[in-house]
Amino acid sequence: MPKAIDLSFTKEEKNGKEIIKLRDKELFDSIAKEWAEAINRTKKTQARNFYDKILDLEKKIKEDDFESVYPFIKMLNSKVAYGVSRRVVSKEFQEMMEQSLQQIENNQDGEQKFKHFKLFFEAVLGFFKGSN
Repeated sequence: MPKAIDLSFTKEEKNGKEIIKLRDKELFDSIAKEWAEAINRTKKTQARNFYDKILDLEKKIKEDDFESVYPFIKMLNSKVAYGVSRRVVSKEFQEMMEQSLQQIENNQDGEQKFKHFKLFFEAVLGFFKGSN
């Protein structure tokens, strides 16, 4: 199993600007690569479809607000479970999504963690070969 996904971050003040730093500096590189290799039994089209859903949610957050979109973020878990039942999404993909989504809460840090999740997923896709 790949290394655990950590979407947490710290905030610092620098020159009057708030700087957000990921706690795990390897999240978008070596950890994403490990997860891409682990989910290789997932169909490429399914992985891309989930990424598209994440992009849609990001757009809705910008148009509306995080709190109203939050239930739909959590609903991704059920969509992944359905994909597993159809054998187009691997159990490892489900584990990756569950680990990520459980860290996103409906609080002041939730929106930033969702952004980190989106970037992590993007990095995983960059390394991902998947099945046809």
